[in-house]
Amino acid sequence: MGHTDPLLCARNVRRVLGSADNANEVLKGVNLSIEREEYVSIVGASGSGKSTLLYLLGGLDRPTRAINGRTFDPPSTIFIDGQDTSTLNDAELALLRNEKVGFVFQFHYLLKEFTAQENVCLPMFKLGKLSREQAMDRGAQLLKQLGMGDKVKRRANRLSGGEQQRVAIARALANEPAALLADEPTGNLDKKNSELVADIFQEISERGQTIVIVTHDHAIAQRAQRMVTMEDGNVIRDEDLHSLSLPGRGPG
Repeated sequence: MGHTDPLLCARNVRRVLGSADNANEVLKGVNLSIEREEYVSIVGASGSGKSTLLYLLGGLDRPTRAINGRTFDPPSTIFIDGQDTSTLNDAELALLRNEKVGFVFQFHYLLKEFTAQENVCLPMFKLGKLSREQAMDRGAQLLKQLGMGDKVKRRANRLSGGEQQRVAIARALANEPAALLADEPTGNLDKKNSELVADIFQEISERGQTIVIVTHDHAIAQRAQRMVTMEDGNVIRDEDLHSLSLPGRGPG
């Protein structure tokens, strides 16, 4: 598992929902690599497969390897930090995901009876690498970094929508993940809070955090270093936004 490998890699990734006559091929053999410290946005119409791809890249779901008795060749494979996830059982994949990947969703999924700090600490408690005291300290620190220092002890149900999403971002960063994956993180926010969240992603990207964000918001997508466009289960464009053209990175 050398650091020369891409951090996240999809090879010939297919995802089929249903079976036999009702099979719906959501992803049709996608190839995509995410390098360390890259900030990548994935865009496309609803139903293009972008969220499905994000969940596969993060190990929340597995690709389809066969349909109706026919095995895909080459096989659909996801690599996370050089690890072929097809060789892992569900418990091993869950452990790898908890160590390597942080998720932010459109809905923040906070436990409303817990404080902001406790919500941020949950992934650290689960991983078990830090003592409770160390985890609580780190939780408070992350919240401070995201401008939530005065809300550390506030219960989640007493926070605004924008504040709840910042807690969710802090929680995603809790275990120092190699990759932060975000699915429509501003989808439920007003313009002001959307811009605030976009600023946070920009800032943590500049600190070297790898980020992959699925978004309908073109202004947020344009802030990334690279924009991947999907259509009908395929990647149809892969653009470097920092330069108009980059050799060897054409449509993927």
